[in-house]
Amino acid sequence: MTGRQSPNIVWLVADHQPLANRGPVASSLALQSRLAREGTCFDRAYTVLPICSPARATMLTGLYPHAHGLTENDGRFGGREGLDPTDWMIHHSLQEAGYRCAWFGKWHVDNHRAADAFGFEGWSVPGYGYPYGEPAYRDYLERHGLPDPVATIELAGETGATAGANCNLAEVDDWFAYESGSAVLRSPAETHEAFFVSSLARDWIESLAGEPFFVRVDPWGPHPPYITAPGFDGMIPDRDVVLPGNFGSDLAHRPQHHRDYRDGWQRALDLNEACWRLMARRALEQAALVETALNGVLDTLDRLGLAENTLVIFNTDHGDALASNGGVANKGGLMVEETQRIPLALRGPGVAAGLRRDTLVSSMDLPATILEAVGLQTDHPLHGQSLRPLLGSGELYWRDGLMTQHYGLHEPILQRAWHQDSWKLVVQEDGFIELYDLETDPAECCNLAAEPEHNARLSHMLEGLQTTMQNCGDHALSLPRLGPA
Repeated sequence: MTGRQSPNIVWLVADHQPLANRGPVASSLALQSRLAREGTCFDRAYTVLPICSPARATMLTGLYPHAHGLTENDGRFGGREGLDPTDWMIHHSLQEAGYRCAWFGKWHVDNHRAADAFGFEGWSVPGYGYPYGEPAYRDYLERHGLPDPVATIELAGETGATAGANCNLAEVDDWFAYESGSAVLRSPAETHEAFFVSSLARDWIESLAGEPFFVRVDPWGPHPPYITAPGFDGMIPDRDVVLPGNFGSDLAHRPQHHRDYRDGWQRALDLNEACWRLMARRALEQAALVETALNGVLDTLDRLGLAENTLVIFNTDHGDALASNGGVANKGGLMVEETQRIPLALRGPGVAAGLRRDTLVSSMDLPATILEAVGLQTDHPLHGQSLRPLLGSGELYWRDGLMTQHYGLHEPILQRAWHQDSWKLVVQEDGFIELYDLETDPAECCNLAAEPEHNARLSHMLEGLQTTMQNCGDHALSLPRLGPA
């Protein structure tokens, strides 16, 4: 530990948030706007894998999914079903250094044990969980004099529910876990689970007596079905909703599983463009609601005089393919910008205010960042790099490129992506290759992999991916070898 006072760590992690190719409104929501003024934002941040459990396990361990073993939710495709309390995680080193460590909200890295079984204080539930059905949520409503969370179903999604019907979320949990749809709360916005989770975290911070602390605050939202609330319902005009440039694509340049995924959603939903736009707007409004709830945690830090010595991190576990890529919902096995790009911003000691970076960074870099911020080292391997050199005004060398992974969702589709400069390579197990110049084609509408003039670029990208896979022990996928141009 260094001689200076150890900074507190407040790590805010939202879920399924749309960002890439959504226009300026997606990055101008309450918390992102505040951190853009008060801290440093990363405009090219990526999730390590665009599915909840693998991404969340990486944020705890600093390892790629192939190394920590959670390659899909719930242990599908031969991966681990969950982390184990004996696995090293970032809070273990912090606890050894005297930190109080707490977790509030969505856990989703073990189906049978909540975060308290892993050494955290706070409140969480095993698996994905359902906050509205929990006694702690009922206690929250009673303490704050709030009514039950009654939502009017707007777009029924794949549930077949009746549009216009009212649903008491505290009594009916079978609608919540679906992968599309929208609803509007008729009860106050404070009945949304994001305000409940934020309130628990704020109360815990208030209860501390000067000890250094680490806290994760993880609402379930934004996530489909997209539930907005009074004060947020209608806050984003339809004219500000940008559908990605690939919304109308026939996906002829993409692998077959992209088209299969699109066709499945077209059969399930059969929506016109106006309905897709409405659901996209609700997703952004729910993101605005979640960021407002999380903003309350920063307000608490400011009020208690803790802001100057607290490193605040905000990111999401992955993105959202809603209303993109030919017309899909959720994320599937797509390694597209919409599912992979995430917001990432930091504020606190040693972090420059008002700085934006377009450097390639990952949620995998955050454990190393936290360790360096508090002056700790670990003998445990970390695949990420500390972001500390990027949080000041200097222009420093970073990494040559960034690898991300995918094992599929619901069906196994093994893939790897490699980002370098403005270029993106995606390789899947059947040998299908995608190559995009994101500077000129951010929506990935023109696959350049088969164009002879890009052979040298393609070979260089494959070499970079191969080197990274070898260096981190990722042997799951054999990459193709190209002949001379």
